[in-house]
Amino acid sequence: MKLRFLATAARSGLIAIVLVYSGVAHCGEDAFAKWAATHALPVTKVESASNDSDLLPLESAIVTARIVALGEPMHGAHEPLAFRNRLFRFLVERMGFTAIALESGFTESISARSFIEGGEGDAETAARTGLSSWANRYLENRELIQWMRDYNATASSAGHRRIRLYGIDITAGGRKNGPWLAIDSALTFLSRGDPMAAQKIRHSLSDSLSGIDAREFGSLPEAAQAVFDTSIKAIAKAMRMSRKSLIAHSSEEEYRWALHNLDVARQLAKCLPITPSPKADMNAWARAMTCRDSGMAENVQWAFENEGRQGRLLVFAHNGHVMSAKEDGRRMANVREKPSTMGLNLRRAYGKDLYIIAMVCATTSGGLLTAKPLEEGSIESTLAGVGLPLMFLDVRMARQNKEALTWLSTRRSVNANVSSQSLITLSSAVDAFLFVNTLTPAIQKSD
Repeated sequence: MKLRFLATAARSGLIAIVLVYSGVAHCGEDAFAKWAATHALPVTKVESASNDSDLLPLESAIVTARIVALGEPMHGAHEPLAFRNRLFRFLVERMGFTAIALESGFTESISARSFIEGGEGDAETAARTGLSSWANRYLENRELIQWMRDYNATASSAGHRRIRLYGIDITAGGRKNGPWLAIDSALTFLSRGDPMAAQKIRHSLSDSLSGIDAREFGSLPEAAQAVFDTSIKAIAKAMRMSRKSLIAHSSEEEYRWALHNLDVARQLAKCLPITPSPKADMNAWARAMTCRDSGMAENVQWAFENEGRQGRLLVFAHNGHVMSAKEDGRRMANVREKPSTMGLNLRRAYGKDLYIIAMVCATTSGGLLTAKPLEEGSIESTLAGVGLPLMFLDVRMARQNKEALTWLSTRRSVNANVSSQSLITLSSAVDAFLFVNTLTPAIQKSD
């Protein structure tokens, strides 16, 4: 009888604790929701507008941060791409930003850079050859490239600095055709100053790196990996020996880009051996994800340094790369070592000089991945409750509100690719949110 009483008391105590915790959680959520409702700032539209007065609060929020990282909740949606274009134009024209860095292969971006800085061709070709395969078909990306070229065409006469575009991903996003793209680009550059050395190295490759399915993830065959490693070293040596000739036939800037292309090739050579097949479990994928995001952070740092002391950079990538956190959530539940994101690496490097904006949505339409139903207490659910279809919210100020800070400091659910879920602690992962009620498909060439 006594044991039954104790067991009943224990259960009652546990239930009481759960109820108290639930009440505290709801109290914190209500406090944050109330705070958000009074501090959220409506944004008129995602597309470029003649009047940017609705973006002025962003200027006050960003202040002197030299790197702004804007995250998108999924690839292939119109609203993130359109707002990226609008924000970049605002940052360039009003705040002196000098470059944009995209989640696209660095090697590929060399081609887009040439067109943006006045080279031959057109925006469609520059997007097709200068952006990674998943990104090159969207009209919004071609519009970005064309606007940057047009801006640069009059920058000097207007007394402005020319702007640049960087790809920050490892070549081909870590797919198995990446080595060929990186090495082919390096040899094409080398041939401008030392065509004999370039031809000799190209001949030594045979067919070991070409003809690989561009859609495939996974490690290279052992022999192909060895050829890749050897060719990187050979090209680096030849470029050092032909430095003066290469610069004479190009420029100091192009030589720096070519050297960094080899650094990106080394990143790829490091990541490919630990990249599993797509069907592997998340424990196998976690190391590859950390490797890729580490490479992306290194490429952001190189781009930032390349911009010089007066440079300011907009970084645009998926929320899963941009947020300062270790990736966690249901799909990572059984992963022992959670992957570190690009944003976490950048936060460690730049501190308050980095301003992170994550874009989130409540739903999707038009054939995009169907968004999961909003979870109670999730970031999307709380922001949707504010009632504004498009809004900006700087959450740093909420840290001054004790109840709201409690909510911010608790791990919260946020949708990743709108159909899966991640867990983040807002107080450290982001500085602000851009909430869009509904995402629609990006505009493709055939649309």
